[in-house]
Amino acid sequence: MADIGYTSTTPILCVNDLAASLVHYRDVLGFRINWQWSEAQAFDENAAPTFACVGRGEVGIYLCQQDQGQPGTWLFLRLASLEDLSAVHDEFEAAGAEILEPPTDRPWGMREMHVADPDGNTFRIGAALGAPC
Repeated sequence: MADIGYTSTTPILCVNDLAASLVHYRDVLGFRINWQWSEAQAFDENAAPTFACVGRGEVGIYLCQQDQGQPGTWLFLRLASLEDLSAVHDEFEAAGAEILEPPTDRPWGMREMHVADPDGNTFRIGAALGAPC
């Protein structure tokens, strides 16, 4: 088998209403909107987008309206430090994010929290308790 070196991964999340999801990802979860697109825009420049990319830090996530997957997907987002985890928890709490579980120490050496988006996708966000794993 060839030693192929993948360079990155970008998850694709199925969302019900892309416009509403973009507002939530930007205003509640702190992501920037990198771009938006719709095949229908080739025929009508005023057509609403159905696919988009949001990003925060080095993480990019594609959002696809009612396609490519199903709601309820879980993603793990690793943070550089426990301080970053505490800060993002406080930020999300202040913005009204749906925090399913606050930061909790895990036996596998991580402190993790769970946050849901409006479509039931869950972000498991964590930082190493000691040396990074």
